[in-house]
Amino acid sequence: MPVPPVPRPAWLTTYVGVLVGVDALAMAAATLVAKRWWLGADAVTLHIRDLGLPYSLMPLATVPTWLVILALAGAYDVGPFGAARGLWTRIVRAGAQLLAVVAVTYYVLHLQMLGRGVLVAVIPLAVACTIAGRAGVSVVLRRARRQGRARRTALVAGSRRTIEAVVTQLADHPGAGITPIDALVVAGTNGKSEVDPAIPVAEGDAPAAITDALVASGAEAVILTGGLAKGQLREIAWRLQGTGVELLVAPAPGELDGLRSQVRPVAGLPLLYVD
Repeated sequence: MPVPPVPRPAWLTTYVGVLVGVDALAMAAATLVAKRWWLGADAVTLHIRDLGLPYSLMPLATVPTWLVILALAGAYDVGPFGAARGLWTRIVRAGAQLLAVVAVTYYVLHLQMLGRGVLVAVIPLAVACTIAGRAGVSVVLRRARRQGRARRTALVAGSRRTIEAVVTQLADHPGAGITPIDALVVAGTNGKSEVDPAIPVAEGDAPAAITDALVASGAEAVILTGGLAKGQLREIAWRLQGTGVELLVAPAPGELDGLRSQVRPVAGLPLLYVD
């Protein structure tokens, strides 16, 4: 049974949009503060070659530049669950790239009239304001997730023991943004369940059973905790390709051969995100 397409959640799109807005405000504030700090409140006109422009227009140049550099540095790659891990280092890396852009622009446009101090001050201020703004957004996101919002549903498949471990870990870490709504024991795995002995067991073709469980539950993601035969993980990945259903695995050595994967720790679990 084919898995119906799962659309990108609206909250994830909104989250990225909020990050862009916060970053834009951060750079605008950094630009205006740097100008006032270095040149004072009396400086009104910025001279670029023979052209005079109001200093108030500087954010029109710095803000788009900062957003583009952040995007190229991967600062808006929040993954399928809105993870913030690693975003801080990407912002710092974007700051270093901005320094290179500023250095080139300084000599190409002859910005000596502006002063090196303004341009140099903008960079650390932009990085600091961006990190501070995103920290505030993260607090709001975690609060929303504790209230049951901004989350994605998941089917957990594997042995009874590993299923229980994953479900318990996710329940203890609501900030991960994953709500397990169904579970499936893969045939051939062992272990009795003290939490829910009624967890269904996949008989026969495990990939087909997992696909059927996905269709029945409507889950947006699959978490595989092992127990699959050789080649079954690849078959599951192929079945999910193009559906929008995310695949997270805790693989044994060699299980990811031929698959593109990214390390995205979820709630402290050693899970790999299969692209």
